[in-house]
Amino acid sequence: MKEESRSLNRLMAFTDGVVAIALTLLVLPLADIARDAQTESLRDMVRAHAGDFAAFVMSFTVVSLFWMVHRRVFDNLADVGEGIMLLNSAWLLGVVFLPVPTAVLTYEVNQSRGATILYMINLLFIALCGLLLSLRIRDRAPLQRPGRAAAVQRGVRRGVVASLAMLVTLLAAIPLANRALPLLALLPLVQAAAEKRAARRSHAGPHS
Repeated sequence: MKEESRSLNRLMAFTDGVVAIALTLLVLPLADIARDAQTESLRDMVRAHAGDFAAFVMSFTVVSLFWMVHRRVFDNLADVGEGIMLLNSAWLLGVVFLPVPTAVLTYEVNQSRGATILYMINLLFIALCGLLLSLRIRDRAPLQRPGRAAAVQRGVRRGVVASLAMLVTLLAAIPLANRALPLLALLPLVQAAAEKRAARRSHAGPHS
């Protein structure tokens, strides 16, 4: 088995650090809202800003899921090339920017459609960058760990499903505004269904 290169280890450590910072930044709008506790009860504050807390939890969950998928994709690598580094930087750009549309969702009252569309464009960008990373890894076999071809293909499949899910939610947000965001909760179910379908096709292949 190939040993992981120092470049790969440094890139993964850098990526983990940037994602951790982005997750921390997501809570800043709530820190501002917490100042209202000086003038109103905690129950009233939570009730008045329930949507803001929901936006934080949603963004935190989405970024965490993206990060877990990213880690699984990079587990297939023994080394990295310039193309993978550039695509990873683009993926991080989307992750680092996410606190901005999350804050817009928190503070924008009268234009929730625009805020939701901006939010979904950001998520679609992250998903597409993740898909391009998976495709790049698939096309660079010398950089892969031995025996990881099937796992690499699963990464591509997950990237396609995630990108399509973000695109569908973005299109739904045009007429529905932030009422389209609960569609994101269906992503794990769609991913699981896609994996089951792929497993059935793989099992049926030798017998067809």
